[in-house]
Amino acid sequence: MLCFSRCARNLFVVSSKRKDYTIRSMVDATSTKKRVYFEDPVEFYAQREDVISWTSKITNLVRTGQPESAFGFFKMMFSNGHRPNYVTMLSVIRAIDALSWDSMIEVMHGVVIKMGFESEVAVSTALLGFYSIRDIETVWKLFNQIPSKDVVLWSAIISVCVKNGQYNEAFDLLREMQDQGVQPNQVTIVSILPACADFGVLSLGKELHAFSMRRDFYSMVDLQNSLMDMYSKCRKFEASIRVLKLMRKKDAVSWKIITHACIQNNCPSKVFKIFSRMRSFGFELSETMMLDMISAVLLLDELLLGLAVHCYALKGGFLCFILVGTELLQMYAKFGDLRLAKLVFDGLVDKDIIAWSAMISAYSHGEDPLNAIQTFKMMQSTNEKPNERTFVSLMDACSSLGAKELGETIQAHTIKCGYTSNTHLMSALVGFYCKLGRIKLGEHVFDEISRKDVICWNALIKGYGLNGCGNKALNTFSDMLSYGLKPNGVVFASLLSACAQCGLEKEVRMWFRSMNDEYGITPTMAHYACIVDLLVRQGKIREAVEFVKKC
Repeated sequence: MLCFSRCARNLFVVSSKRKDYTIRSMVDATSTKKRVYFEDPVEFYAQREDVISWTSKITNLVRTGQPESAFGFFKMMFSNGHRPNYVTMLSVIRAIDALSWDSMIEVMHGVVIKMGFESEVAVSTALLGFYSIRDIETVWKLFNQIPSKDVVLWSAIISVCVKNGQYNEAFDLLREMQDQGVQPNQVTIVSILPACADFGVLSLGKELHAFSMRRDFYSMVDLQNSLMDMYSKCRKFEASIRVLKLMRKKDAVSWKIITHACIQNNCPSKVFKIFSRMRSFGFELSETMMLDMISAVLLLDELLLGLAVHCYALKGGFLCFILVGTELLQMYAKFGDLRLAKLVFDGLVDKDIIAWSAMISAYSHGEDPLNAIQTFKMMQSTNEKPNERTFVSLMDACSSLGAKELGETIQAHTIKCGYTSNTHLMSALVGFYCKLGRIKLGEHVFDEISRKDVICWNALIKGYGLNGCGNKALNTFSDMLSYGLKPNGVVFASLLSACAQCGLEKEVRMWFRSMNDEYGITPTMAHYACIVDLLVRQGKIREAVEFVKKC
C-alpha cells in the first residue's frame, strides 16, 4: 500500500503542473460533453466503489474521445484509494497518448513498473505504441524485457520499425517471430508491407500476399489496400488493378490508393476511368483524389481537361481546400495562362504562404516579373512570412528586371532568415549576379555553398555563358564532373550555349556527341538550337540549314 500511495503522490505532483484538476473541474469538464452520463460522479462512485466500475467509466471515456476526462477520473480513483488493474492502466495510457502528454507517460510508466503490470503484454504494447515516435531505445527495452511475446506485440514492434525507417530490423523481426512459432496475422502483414514497398522488396511482398491468401484474413479491406499500395510503389500497376478487381468490398481508401497508383505509374488517363467507376459504387471524390486528377491533367498536357476538373472542383466545393486551389493555380501557370491562375488565386479565401509563393512563382516564370514583385508586396501587407520558395521566385524576378538593389535586399533577408543552406535559393543568387554582369559576386556566392548540387553548378556555367566566358564554363563543367556529379540535359544546354557564344566549335561538337553517347541524354530543341547558333555565328548558314533538316 505504501508503494501505491507513493505512486499516487507522484501522479498528482506531475499532473498538477500541467493542469489544476479538482473533482469539481472533472464534473464541469464531463458535463459539457454531448452525452451526460451522470449528475454527480463522486456520489455515483461512492455507491459503487469497485475497480471494475471505475475502469469501465475510464475505458468508455477513452472510447468516446474524451481522454482528458478519462484521466481526471483515473486521478479520482487514485485519490479514493482504489488500486487500478492492468485494464485501467491500458485505458489511461491510451488517454495520455491521445493527449500527447509526454512527461506524464514517464510517470505512468513508473506506476506500471511499481504495480507489476509491465509483464502484461497488452500494457507493454500500449507503452510501446506511445514511445514509437518519441524514444526508439525505450521501445526496444520494453520489447526485450517481455518473456512471452504474442502476435500483437510482434506486430507492434514491426510497425514501429517500419515507421522509423528501420526496414532491415522489421524484416529480421518477421523472421524471428516465425522462428519462435508465432504466425503473422493481418495486422503484421499490413505493418510490414510498407517496408516492402519503400525498400523495393517485391519478392517478400508477393510471399506475404500468397500467405494471406492461404489464410482467412485475405478478404480484409485494410490488407488488400496495403497490397495495392505495395504493388503500385514497386511499379506493378497491373497487379494493383487485379487486387482491386478481386476486392469484394472497397472503401474510400481503396479508390484513393488506386487513383494515386495511376499517377505513380504514369497512367494518367486511367485516373478518370477509375473515377467514373468509383462513382458507380456510390463513392465521392476526396481532396487527395482531386489533387491526383490535377496531376493527371498536367501529365496528359490537356488544358481543356484541366478546365473540366476546375469546374468539378467548383461544383464539389473543393476550392475551400487551400491545397486544391493552389494546385489549380500552378496547373494554369504551367499551361501559361496567368489570367486563370490569378482568377483561382483571387478566389482563395484563406491564402497561406504556399498559395502566395505559387502565385509569385507563376508570375516570375511566366515572364511577368513586375507582377511577381507587386504580389510579394501585397503578401507583406497580410503579415505572411516569406519562405525559401518565395525568395527563389523573387530572385528570378529581380534577375529578369535587373533590379540590383531589390535583389541585394532580398539576399539580406535570406541571410537573416537562415536560408543560406538552400541550394535552389543560392543558385538563384548566383544567376542573379551573373545576369547583372557581376561575375565575381556570383562566384563568391557559389563558393559559399557548402553542398553544391547539379543546380548550383548549372547556375554558374550558365552565368559564364551569359558573360561570354566559354572557357570558364568548360572548366567549371570539368570541376563538376570531378566531384562525381552527373550532368543532366539542362547542364548540357547551358554548356553548349556558353561554348557556342564564344565560337568554341570543337568543344560544342565534342560535348554534343558525348551527351548522347556517354551520358545517354537524348538531344532536345534546346541542344539543337545551340548547334544552329554556333554555325550561324560562324557564317555556315547552309550547314545550319542541313543540320536543321536532319533534326
